[in-house]
Amino acid sequence: MSSQQGASGGGGGARGGGGGGGGGGGGGGGGRGGGKRRRRGGRGRGRGDGGGGGGGGGGPGNGAPGHSNNNNYNYNPAAAGLPLGPGAGAGVGAPSNSTMPPMPPAQAAGGGGGGGSGGRDGGAKVNNPNSRTSTTTMSQMTESKFAQLPLSAPTQRAIAEVLGYATLTKVQNDSIPPALAGHDVLAKAKTGTGKTLSFLFPAIEGVARTPRAQRKGIWVLIISPTRELAQQIADEANQVLTFHDMSLICVVGGTNIKADIRGFRDRPDIVVATPGRLNDHLDNNGLAKDMAGLSHLIFDEADQLLEMGFRPAIEAILRYMPHSRDRQTLLFSATMPGDVRKIAQLALKERYEFVDCVGEEESTHQHVPQQYTVCGQDQQVEELCQLLRENMAADPRGHKIIVFFTTARLTQFYAELCNLMGFPVLEIHSRKSQGHRNKVSELFRNGQGLVMFTSDVSARGMDYPDVSAVIQVGLPSDKAQYIHRLGRTARAGKAGHGVLLLCDFESMFLSDVRDLPMQRRDPLPKASVAQITPAVSEAYDKMARLSVVCAYQAWLGFYNGHLRRIGWSKADLVAQANYWITTICRQQEVPGIQAKTLGKMGLRGVPGIF
Repeated sequence: MSSQQGASGGGGGARGGGGGGGGGGGGGGGGRGGGKRRRRGGRGRGRGDGGGGGGGGGGPGNGAPGHSNNNNYNYNPAAAGLPLGPGAGAGVGAPSNSTMPPMPPAQAAGGGGGGGSGGRDGGAKVNNPNSRTSTTTMSQMTESKFAQLPLSAPTQRAIAEVLGYATLTKVQNDSIPPALAGHDVLAKAKTGTGKTLSFLFPAIEGVARTPRAQRKGIWVLIISPTRELAQQIADEANQVLTFHDMSLICVVGGTNIKADIRGFRDRPDIVVATPGRLNDHLDNNGLAKDMAGLSHLIFDEADQLLEMGFRPAIEAILRYMPHSRDRQTLLFSATMPGDVRKIAQLALKERYEFVDCVGEEESTHQHVPQQYTVCGQDQQVEELCQLLRENMAADPRGHKIIVFFTTARLTQFYAELCNLMGFPVLEIHSRKSQGHRNKVSELFRNGQGLVMFTSDVSARGMDYPDVSAVIQVGLPSDKAQYIHRLGRTARAGKAGHGVLLLCDFESMFLSDVRDLPMQRRDPLPKASVAQITPAVSEAYDKMARLSVVCAYQAWLGFYNGHLRRIGWSKADLVAQANYWITTICRQQEVPGIQAKTLGKMGLRGVPGIF
């Protein structure tokens, strides 16, 4: 029996009657891990995750997929009021401890749930990691063949045997040849179009052409805006390096800096890094001397690097690098605002190749279906629950939903709340460990039937294929942020839509996006809200006190930065925050905040703050 396919469950009884029969299949095989660093002369392998548990017997209903508990995520479709089906372990009509009203029963009988594969969700449809799963990538394919490129034998072997690719995408076809010829390249290309290999192949070939005795220090430096994207680049690079005698290290914030230092002592050829951690090593740990012979400098997602405020860090990094005439620089960006052009002038040679794979094509935000709902703050969670239920029920096995929140702490807060209500929610944000973020990112990228709650930073530059819906909860910082989030869905002609959920005091944002094709989605009627509220209240009562305290401070901090937009005074801010935490979140008292934090927010002495 396949490790991801459970045994068939027995037939269910009449609707509302008996549960499903047979049990699920065996657990899946252990996952293949990957260390942070790849050593020379062999493929790096880490300890694999254990196999997942078998799925439960199916009952009538074709609903939410079965889930393994191998990832310790609290998946409970029954408690969320979702229809039960393959892998759920009960028939429709089985008892539920949730007070949420059930959704209409599905029609077809469900089979037994699949066993979980190692480290993955048993009910998710996991794609072959070596295939080009991104629909965006598939839409960009050309007729040009990798075999026709002047690449070394180890690289060609990795393309054929490890990556399994034959043809180039447009950005690869346009940028790899000039880069292999030694030219600097400024490329405009979207996430998911194959751009990572567009800079990896020229850089790796540059190292391969240089005898090891002549390589002094670090040869290639790749700079990424986020930890997740850096790890994604490192993983893809390690695949290309399978048959090469080279080494790579990935250094990002949130990991043990001493481990980085030990890795640098082994003289890696390639470094993938985020700006903050890289500058730390350059300034404090003697890394600057190892950059003296750098041959290739690469910036990925340059527009996001600058949007996230990394321009000073980039300028500081450039001061440590060899002069532009003594290195090759490749800069990739989805957009070309003025700031990116300025960095290009600083980093690139005067003569460089410009590759435009975006052009004037219609942008996602001009054609993707978009809705907005404005509701009272006391109804926001109920509206979110309804949105989740609708989008999950629309495609029980294939849904792939991203929900954005305003801050990392509020992402954490709502993920905990929804998990307590039984919704199958993954969470990824800066407050989670890097290991957790990598695991969740990989699961969501390769799976289906998933919902991910996230903050903005963790989602930048990531290519998550086949996202069916993007839900944005709360006030976007600006129109650009709204559009960037929305761009996660409806890629390459695939179906998808976006929903913006605003509280009434955030409605002024609609004037910023009045030129977009957005349709009003009416708030839930009071009777429908009343059906969901008991489950919400019960979940609030179970929330960890620390989560609530952190969310309160994050709420204050976020809206404190938008007082002018909203039209609030400091006193209005505190009053609204206290209403939210006591009346809506059902806390008996307002949490205290450290005097230092209050000082930074300018809230000392404001009535109602403690």
